[in-house]
Amino acid sequence: MATESTVPQIDVAPPRGWRTWFTQENLITTVVGIIVAVAVILPLVALVINSFLVLDDLGFDTEWGFQNYRDIFQGRVIRKALINTAIISTGCTILATLLGVSLAWINARTNCPFREKLEPFNLIPFFLSPFVGAIAWHNLASPKVGLLNNMAKSAFGIDFPLFNVNNLWGVIWVTGIFFAPLVYLFVVGSLRRMDPSLEDSARTTGAGLLRTTFTITLPLVTPAILSGAIIVFVTTAGEFGVPFKLSAPFGWETLTTQIFTKAVGDDANHYLGAAMSMVVGVVTAFFIWIQHRIIAPRSYTTVTGKGFRPNLIDLGGWKWLAFAYNIFYVFVAVILPIICLFFVSLHKIWSGRIILEELTFWNYQKVLFFWWPESIDAATNGIINSFILAFGGASIAMVVAIIVSYMIHRTKGYGARVLDFLSVIPIGFPGIVLAMGVLVTYIKTPIYATLWILLLGYITRFFPYGQRNISSIMMAVSEELDQSSRMAGASWLTTLRRITIPLLKPGIFAGWILLFVIFLRELSISIILYSAGTETLSVGVYYLSNFENEPMTSALSIAQTVALLICVVIFRKVAGKEALTA
Repeated sequence: MATESTVPQIDVAPPRGWRTWFTQENLITTVVGIIVAVAVILPLVALVINSFLVLDDLGFDTEWGFQNYRDIFQGRVIRKALINTAIISTGCTILATLLGVSLAWINARTNCPFREKLEPFNLIPFFLSPFVGAIAWHNLASPKVGLLNNMAKSAFGIDFPLFNVNNLWGVIWVTGIFFAPLVYLFVVGSLRRMDPSLEDSARTTGAGLLRTTFTITLPLVTPAILSGAIIVFVTTAGEFGVPFKLSAPFGWETLTTQIFTKAVGDDANHYLGAAMSMVVGVVTAFFIWIQHRIIAPRSYTTVTGKGFRPNLIDLGGWKWLAFAYNIFYVFVAVILPIICLFFVSLHKIWSGRIILEELTFWNYQKVLFFWWPESIDAATNGIINSFILAFGGASIAMVVAIIVSYMIHRTKGYGARVLDFLSVIPIGFPGIVLAMGVLVTYIKTPIYATLWILLLGYITRFFPYGQRNISSIMMAVSEELDQSSRMAGASWLTTLRRITIPLLKPGIFAGWILLFVIFLRELSISIILYSAGTETLSVGVYYLSNFENEPMTSALSIAQTVALLICVVIFRKVAGKEALTA
């Protein structure tokens, strides 16, 4: 009788642990996590490495050394640019903080007339391009072609220019009024949620309005004020457009204009540009670290945490002075620059005077209509490319933001903490610094000189803004909803599509529009990474400013401003009236 084979059967199926790891959730989140890590870390590593490579005298070979850094601190031009950058950042921070805090106090704590109507206008500069603001103020307050100077000459016979923004003070003025909303956003929420008991106690003991404000109110919101001031300082240090227009042509270089000089052109020295970017990056990252680790965690028991709003302060007759102050800010930051740009754009040649007989829309035909025989490619290409990058970049960035936010707030462990840290890094580096890192990383790859490298730079630099928007809502949504869906048999993607994303829709839409606006106006990254045919809207404005005339530059600036203002209206409709300020 034959016996059955006793050869043991070998189970070739993979272990259950491996099978459970290869799930939709693990695969997608792991891939996205790796992509984010590579996109953030690789440019910074390349920037560090290239900063220690020194070109020889012939400009062909490189060697390791510290000569690039010695050139920064010993070279007269670059050293002066470093000092100018420090002066501009300090001055802008002071001006923006004074404007932002005072406007926030008027809006949140006083009975200023129409304060709720004025708040959206206070935030408009946050969405607009500071570079366009610099162009407007150049045409308003230049010694020869400044509209205000020529009006003063015609009205009062003043032969000398009353205003001159073509210097460091002009840069401080323009950046200060355009970055004041950053401080406003940090401070206004704290003022609205403040416990009024200490203020009431001070007033009952005889303290006046000013004494109570400076000894009680403002000290209680010090963390918010310092956070806003630091953000303004580091943002100004990385600002390119304003100094490029108002100071660099007149001998006042900054580090960003010098980085641009070293990054582009026939004699470009990417290695020196990388070293200069490292200096800016280290300084700004240090201040961001202070803001995140020391200032932001600070809180006082008298701020937030209770369901009340402090009583509005009755300013009496002074409320109209507060109203006039707010109107003045809106006028100089929004209304006056736009009106000036519009009238300049209607002239073929700008002489500093509005000549009604010469008004024409000829400039708009050249910069807006690509089919026009005399159209300018840099402008028309810039419009098309910017809308492609803004739409595609905002969409991809929000997909990444959703997955990254899910990993940070719905998964536990070391990986989530690392990803949270990686999402903070791009915020700490100015756009021009990160752009230099992207440039030296991908300059020898197929994506160089294409829209893809711009798209990569945009998403890497700004996806944390979308991620923070998503995270704020995701933290308020209970995990039990996701868990219930999974227990009912739904896959991870189905749960994400049917449960998580619908709950996150307000944050997704608001974040998408915010990124769309940022990409539409972005200059610092574009100016480093663009090439012929891949110009963006802001690069088109730069090109016209550099190679054409002021009326043509103003026409494209108006087109960009109108597009941004439309986005602002949509943002307020989608995100609600408390958007950004809650």
